[in-house]
Amino acid sequence: MFFYMTKKKEKKVRINTILESAVNEFVEKGYENTTMEAIAERSGLTKGGLYYHFKSKDDILVRANEHFMDPIYEIMDEASNASTAAEGLYLYIKKYLTYWYNHPKELSFVFLTMTKTLSNKNIYNIYNNYAFQYISFFKSLYEKGISNNEFISFDTQSISCALLAAIDGITGYVVLDKNLSLEGVIRDFDKVFIKQYLTDKN
Repeated sequence: MFFYMTKKKEKKVRINTILESAVNEFVEKGYENTTMEAIAERSGLTKGGLYYHFKSKDDILVRANEHFMDPIYEIMDEASNASTAAEGLYLYIKKYLTYWYNHPKELSFVFLTMTKTLSNKNIYNIYNNYAFQYISFFKSLYEKGISNNEFISFDTQSISCALLAAIDGITGYVVLDKNLSLEGVIRDFDKVFIKQYLTDKN
């Protein structure tokens, strides 16, 4: 049992090393200019060793996207368990924007990946599922707030779609535009997507 757990841990570490190496290569050289040989060399593996874990660059790209979504899903879980809907929404907005602000390389990778979305069915499915989950997540918090008389009644579907579009749209600018304050953006999102819907706006 100990041997099995050790091997499993070693494999996880190796996979994470490959993903980290691949992301660095993709960001530095672009997807098209990155080779499996370069990823293998950066990972400290032979080309055969790399192909043992991943069959292609596209396979690595898909897996890396899933890997970088894990911290975001953890933020969603934490927000879902907040004591109030407003607190959960604020926590999510703050931690989501702060996470990407502190991980610019990973954000660059996500932007790079989006150019492959239409040509790669697996990546398209990841982003399609991502959008569905996030809209459902926001909608459930808003509806929880309405049910608890925390929020006024409004079109939760439309506002959830707007929040998803707004937060994903602003993220890159928060990282790249030094004139934008992270704290200011969080404050604006709180005002537009939370406070204006509170039953008690004081």
